[in-house]
Amino acid sequence: MKEENMYTPLVDESEWLKKYPDVDREYVWSYPLIHENNIFSPQSIFEISDIPMASYDTVVYVHVPACLFRCPMCPFYVELINNRTELDGYGDTIIKELMMYEKSPIISKLQVKSIYFGGGTASLLPAKDIGKIISKIRKVFSIKEEIEITVEGHPAVVDYNYLSEIRQYGVNRVSFGIQSFNDATLKSLGLRQTKEANISAIQNSKKVGFYTVATDMLYRTPNQTIDDLENQLKTFYNFGVNSISAYSLELSVRQGSLSKDQPNEEIDKEMFYYINNFFNEKGWDHTAQPDYAQRSHVQKEILVTWKAPQGQTIGLGAGACSSFNGVNYYNVHNMSEYHRVVNEGCLPVLTGQKYTIEDAMSRYAVLGARCFFLSYSEFKKVFGMEFEQAFSPVVDLLEFQGLVRRTIDGVEVTKKGKYYVDNISKSFYSIANRCHLQPWGEKMNGAVAEKYLKISTL
Repeated sequence: MKEENMYTPLVDESEWLKKYPDVDREYVWSYPLIHENNIFSPQSIFEISDIPMASYDTVVYVHVPACLFRCPMCPFYVELINNRTELDGYGDTIIKELMMYEKSPIISKLQVKSIYFGGGTASLLPAKDIGKIISKIRKVFSIKEEIEITVEGHPAVVDYNYLSEIRQYGVNRVSFGIQSFNDATLKSLGLRQTKEANISAIQNSKKVGFYTVATDMLYRTPNQTIDDLENQLKTFYNFGVNSISAYSLELSVRQGSLSKDQPNEEIDKEMFYYINNFFNEKGWDHTAQPDYAQRSHVQKEILVTWKAPQGQTIGLGAGACSSFNGVNYYNVHNMSEYHRVVNEGCLPVLTGQKYTIEDAMSRYAVLGARCFFLSYSEFKKVFGMEFEQAFSPVVDLLEFQGLVRRTIDGVEVTKKGKYYVDNISKSFYSIANRCHLQPWGEKMNGAVAEKYLKISTL
């Protein structure tokens, strides 16, 4: 019998799964979800896993859940601070948590492809701390070559000097929540940046010399038309950004009054395919939904995290999520608790789920669908069985609906299916994971564990 939990709540199937031709808007980013009835033991993170290891490619993700203000549509766990100095010491605690992973039996096998500082507002972390963390990661994993290193920033809280400093520490990719170049749109959504600040962030990043400048873009904003969308896309493109994540706007309860002005579902779909066609014509790669990039700027963090077979993610910091060594788990969602626990020599894990073999096989498809292709040969290499043997009935239905097609090499998401990626992902959930919602961070705000794993006892 399935058991309720506060992190991935149970709902009935009609609420959990929107069936085609309705589009499912629950963004599937974490899998497997918490479904075991027994208490999770963080010690399993450091045990030899009996689940086949799909890939040793690794992302080290550093989470900074701090913001100077909350954007109204933000669904994530964040803590508001007054200035950067309130994060003094956070970098040192991150490094202490990182050192705990040296106890892992697979640490020497990991091949780090990407370091990613996310948030919140990762650019609130002092530049010198970003430098110290990068240096320590390089030593722990013996990284000698240049790898992708990203810092997320808010246009209102970065300047030329900050960007210059993090570039000197090896950051070669920045990503900004630009959202729009229309001041009226930014104001209506309650966002704190301006068109001028957005332009300045991009231009300064170009001057500093980051290899990749990436941005987020919102569409389906209040009163937006296809012509407005076309102008927005051309503006982003003409400013020379190399990568864009295009999100259909989901209004929060704090923005309910805007819903009457938001384009309907049919226009949303039209906008989705307009964006897709725009970047196809420019020769960009649709790496994953919702991510587009020039072909020489495809984001490695996405490929390790989503593309089948998925690699490892070591998440550091309060609120971070990890998928590592056959375990999916979340850190405490409270910065004060995070500092306390780590400085006492304990792993700051809140809760998690050890993979079953069904979880691992489903994960290959659930997350892999976001990158639009599920390889037969890679699945067999990892799990020793045919993909069709595991998922033939699911693929039959999706193919009948026109959302995927079978090829000689695997299952490919069609152009039609790209709009329905989350429907496709949820079709591959294992029975144990069905009807559990994703663990969106805002509802986990402040969550701490009753007890923690003392690393010195391992």
